[in-house]
Amino acid sequence: MKRLPHFTAICLVLLFAVGCSSQSEAENGEESQNNGNSEQEANGDSYLPEITDDDRKPLLLIGIDGVKPSYLEEGFASTPNLDRLIDDGVVAESLKPVFPSLTFPNLYSIVTGLYPGSHGIVGNTVYDPSRGMTLNMRDQEAQTDPEWWGGEPIWVSAEQQGLTAATFFWVGSEAEIGGVKPTHYISYNSRVPHSARTDQVASWLTDDDPVDFASLYFASPDGAGHEHGAGAPEVVEALEAVDHQIGRLISQLENRGVWPDINILVVSDHGMTDLDEEKVIFLDDIIDLSDVDVVEWSPVAMINPKPGKVSDVYNALKEHEDEEHYSVYRREDLPERFHLSNHPRVADIVVIADKPYSLASQFFFSQQGLFSGGHGFDPEYPEMHGVFLAHGPDLPNGVEIETVELVDIYSLMAHLLNLEPAEHDGSLERIGTQIFAE
Repeated sequence: MKRLPHFTAICLVLLFAVGCSSQSEAENGEESQNNGNSEQEANGDSYLPEITDDDRKPLLLIGIDGVKPSYLEEGFASTPNLDRLIDDGVVAESLKPVFPSLTFPNLYSIVTGLYPGSHGIVGNTVYDPSRGMTLNMRDQEAQTDPEWWGGEPIWVSAEQQGLTAATFFWVGSEAEIGGVKPTHYISYNSRVPHSARTDQVASWLTDDDPVDFASLYFASPDGAGHEHGAGAPEVVEALEAVDHQIGRLISQLENRGVWPDINILVVSDHGMTDLDEEKVIFLDDIIDLSDVDVVEWSPVAMINPKPGKVSDVYNALKEHEDEEHYSVYRREDLPERFHLSNHPRVADIVVIADKPYSLASQFFFSQQGLFSGGHGFDPEYPEMHGVFLAHGPDLPNGVEIETVELVDIYSLMAHLLNLEPAEHDGSLERIGTQIFAE
């Protein structure tokens, strides 16, 4: 039986889907709002469960890419194993992503508790002007370079404080961040069968020397949403396949007698919305593309004008802002709620399309067309929200909560593992009150 929250806005968070120190990133980007000491003070509140080294339970983080709350509603898909986690655990109305609501920024914000303006992964493609280098999702060699990754991921916090961590695909986990890698990690390879991922994570959690933290990631619902549209039958099929793997994992943990002693978070990095080929903004109809370098295109275009062209490009884009269904900003003028304006990796000019509009060039559109579904839009759109589930011995049973802020998840994980958290932008008090004070 599906048990979903009945809030006005419906959006669920499923915990699916680094060499620069926090201090150096704070110097170049946005400063973290909280630190370990302030969060430890919150631990004194009576509503938070007391966790000690002696009774600490293993923590599993499951990321499922591109799942929005409506996917878990009654009648969308058959997901008995996710339903079991909902019925016996915590489910949020939604999980509010960071901006831009793209995969790399949000997966890395989940494990660091930092906004992209603090950790530096400001898009799926990132240009670093200080090094003249570019990071993108498909360049795995670049992803091993620790200079890209600011902040301290949860697996680094764990390893530095004497615990063991294992990651089966997570953004940033292939780099030696702060001189640390997880004890076990698997480099990303989309061709690895889901069953192999599930079996390896079950082994990590049940070996003679089990890990304290593990992550598991599935991308298929996001791919189906892009290709076929949000809510298409192919999305249903992909989500049901992931649910089957979660059931496979649960069965292995039950058979080995550890299921009652493992805390699990299931999250998604963002939601999904349908796109429309009749709603495309062609930037080359507004500006001369030979005057700019476009780092990332849609729905958030990161544009670096050539020397001497900044004012001309900005003014041209500003002139057409209202009629073309987008907003344009100089980097320093980005809205404060995006937590993005101070990082040098953010382009000089940022164009943000209104949902469901897309940004493109005439040539690209004529050659490639448009995805059926997309994300990356302003997190204020409910369709961009993801899902959040929490289940385990240190978590309440049958609790429905309001929208969770994605940057708060790191502080929750640190608490469940009894770790001193690194500097981060989230709030244990906020998420703790939501989950434990109900």
